[in-house]
Amino acid sequence: MFDRTDLLCYACLPDGASFSDNIAAASRAGFTELSFWLMSIDVGRKELGSLEAVRELLDHHGMRATSLEFMTAWTHASNGEHLEELDVMIAAAEVFEPEVVMVGCMTPEIPDFARAAANLRVQCQQLGALGVKLGLEFLPWSALPNPQAALQLVDSVAEDNLGFVIDTWHFTRAGMDYEALGQLPGDKVHFIQVADALAQQPDEDIMEQTLGYRCAPGEGVVDWPRMLQLWRDMGVDCPIGTEMFSNKVKAMSLDNGAEYLYETLQQPFRG
Repeated sequence: MFDRTDLLCYACLPDGASFSDNIAAASRAGFTELSFWLMSIDVGRKELGSLEAVRELLDHHGMRATSLEFMTAWTHASNGEHLEELDVMIAAAEVFEPEVVMVGCMTPEIPDFARAAANLRVQCQQLGALGVKLGLEFLPWSALPNPQAALQLVDSVAEDNLGFVIDTWHFTRAGMDYEALGQLPGDKVHFIQVADALAQQPDEDIMEQTLGYRCAPGEGVVDWPRMLQLWRDMGVDCPIGTEMFSNKVKAMSLDNGAEYLYETLQQPFRG
């Protein structure tokens, strides 16, 4: 069931190297799939000259852009901004053919839930025409802070290609409600992002913690045997990747950081 655990969120790599060197290091470490923020893709486009050249680089290393992220304008846009964001994503999706496009809410309120659902429905339909799934990620500081809220929205949108992203870091910050997580339909879990959270967080705000203080599986509060059994019981079958944003990793050399991210991702799934 857990046979796709070779995925890296590109933005987790140490800083300072070129896009091309990052891809080569990720491949050497063992990764075969990638998740890209569009801003990272744009770095590659500027370095290599085109989106098509970025795709050729990935193909050369036997790697796939499995996930692209992150669309958020649908939560508020009433003047077409969500369609502008969608057009940019569609242009990338046509080149990279991702399995999943990630969506979410970055604000503490959604002013008009019905309009937001309608906006997201349009995005589902247009990306669905390209064979792409959408994964909604719940974020604890947002208007969609937990699995229950995410499930409510997915049910409201009611598009077959809309499902969920489970980020184990955000799960810890949302209260570690394993029972609520288990209520998500397993066939609608489209992507899992793996990191652990320290029991005692440093004295920074939640965004600084999120972008700098995630830790490796087994070093924090997640009950990994329980989590994996929960996913088995749910029938989850999707890509699983590391999203361990860590100042510790950022300070490593490129190859050491890539190897560390790969090895720590594998730990919960061994034995």
